[in-house]
Amino acid sequence: MRIGVKAIVCSVLLLWLSSCSANNQSSKAVDTPVVSSLATDRFCGFQSGVTIISSPSEKTLQPMVISQTIDRLKLDWANYQLLRINMGQQPNMGYSLKYRGGAKIDSNTLYIPVQWDTPQPGMMYGQMLVQPCLLLSIPRTGYEQIDIRDQDGRLRWSVPLSER
Repeated sequence: MRIGVKAIVCSVLLLWLSSCSANNQSSKAVDTPVVSSLATDRFCGFQSGVTIISSPSEKTLQPMVISQTIDRLKLDWANYQLLRINMGQQPNMGYSLKYRGGAKIDSNTLYIPVQWDTPQPGMMYGQMLVQPCLLLSIPRTGYEQIDIRDQDGRLRWSVPLSER
């Protein structure tokens, strides 16, 4: 009976040590950047595309809701900047954008996953023109390109920083 207990204790100890080793190896992986969703709006008034905003200005954020609260933003502008993602003009309220979380930097590219919602067949939506958009805070450094992918892995935009 004692041999069985020793074997169990040794097995548990080996599993624990191997998990510690795996955790140490994963800490060498690329760090996840701090990307935060600051605002989501359906009435942005901008054309489809991606805009990097490097300094606070109501003009660059208009007419987003966030423009009314820019003073409360408290963004560390030395280390972060804003990224506006705009779906462009759409015909009804069934369209929206959301940040899905889990942004990462890999091979000098900042990957940002978004939820790109379109109307579901058979559903009724308010018929009005909308311009869904998303405002994110992103790090200023650590990458040379930004790729934005939807929930299906489809590349929606790729922005080389040299083209800013």
